[in-house]
Amino acid sequence: MTSSNTVQTETFKHARPLDVHTWSEYPEVNTFVNQLFDLISSFEGNKNIGKKLVKVILLDLYVAWSADPNLKVMFSRNNNSYQAKSRYNELHIGKKVIDLVDLLEAHGFIHQKIGFQDRIRNIGYQSRIWASEKLISLFYKAKFNPFMITHQEDRECIVLRNEDGKDMSYKDTPKIRRMRSALTDYNQLLAETHIDIYDLDMPVIEIGEGKKKMRLQVNQQGKFVRRIFNRGNFSKSGRFFGGWWQRCPKDYRKKITLDGIPTSEIDYSGLHIVLLYAQEGINYWTEVNEDPYAIHGINDIDPSIDLRQTAKLLLLMAINAETEEKAFGAFRKQADYGSLDKKLTNEQLALLLSHLKRKHVPIAHKLASGAGIDLMHTDSQITEIIIQRFTQRCIPMLTVHDSYIVPFGYDYLLKQAMEEAFKQVTGIAHPEVDHTQYYPH
Repeated sequence: MTSSNTVQTETFKHARPLDVHTWSEYPEVNTFVNQLFDLISSFEGNKNIGKKLVKVILLDLYVAWSADPNLKVMFSRNNNSYQAKSRYNELHIGKKVIDLVDLLEAHGFIHQKIGFQDRIRNIGYQSRIWASEKLISLFYKAKFNPFMITHQEDRECIVLRNEDGKDMSYKDTPKIRRMRSALTDYNQLLAETHIDIYDLDMPVIEIGEGKKKMRLQVNQQGKFVRRIFNRGNFSKSGRFFGGWWQRCPKDYRKKITLDGIPTSEIDYSGLHIVLLYAQEGINYWTEVNEDPYAIHGINDIDPSIDLRQTAKLLLLMAINAETEEKAFGAFRKQADYGSLDKKLTNEQLALLLSHLKRKHVPIAHKLASGAGIDLMHTDSQITEIIIQRFTQRCIPMLTVHDSYIVPFGYDYLLKQAMEEAFKQVTGIAHPEVDHTQYYPH
């Protein structure tokens, strides 16, 4: 039997973080914010700062509500969460935002659930806020719409994180300024492009399985892309993150439209395997030319398991992990919920990995060595070139790390750009690509 506390916890788990970059300069928005701010006249402090903070809160609640009325917004009540002078907080949102949330709640405009504990799983959850019926009634009367809401114009798109995965400060260099300029132009193109999934009744899709199940908002606000570097080093990773399409399953990605135009998707086949061989001076598709994930002759694994898909996932995890044990743990974490793969033991996975090492002798020493973060930097350099090619032509293009989505009819141009970028970065020509054409039904 499910307890009422469990049901409430599941309800509040349906949430996403407060986006402190949500912004708009439309007169209709400013009028709405000014009128509401006048209703909470008990605010103590600088009125201009107060209005700015209220605008961020209200607009982010509006974005959440307009796409999914049941979605809550996670909100930190820790003063240390708001570093007003950080390069990643362009609106200089400070700890005063906590007072504004309490004031909005006191006047009945929002509801708040203070941070709580899931006693069954022993997990702590951040506070939640959401629009009250009083505020929703004002949303209905408002003279603005979701398309008028975007992000702060100067939002930082080049991010450096430390060993603990936390954003850190850095000094600009000509190279960083060049990367930022290119990505700013790309984000501007995305902002001007209507990106959608053509057959959704509601702009929300369910992703994940079991305990990982969540709802993904498909909207015109979740399009901002950042380039994230790790370990305090601009040569570690550097991949592009941020668009909602990156978390979108393939079955939905094939339904994406760009300004109403159906799309095609092309990806590099076995990219990290090919890159590892390239580091050894071997052109994989010319000199080896085999399915990198096909293995045979393993008798100790359930025959109903798709051995190729299992080998593919294990190989990718081994490339990124620093030890075999971590690779096996990552494999089970990524395996589909309820699948036989999740039940594979370390001994079975070790046997499978040994077969893969024998298949890929030239790169066997790179498996379970932590090589993945450097390979991600290489593939990010390739992606950067492709992004620039399409941005310069004002053609919208979406990235999913080593896969790219373009309006149908531009796939020939994408394939050419992928081949040229791969050769420019690796020195190797003619990479293998997997081309799928998608049409709406």
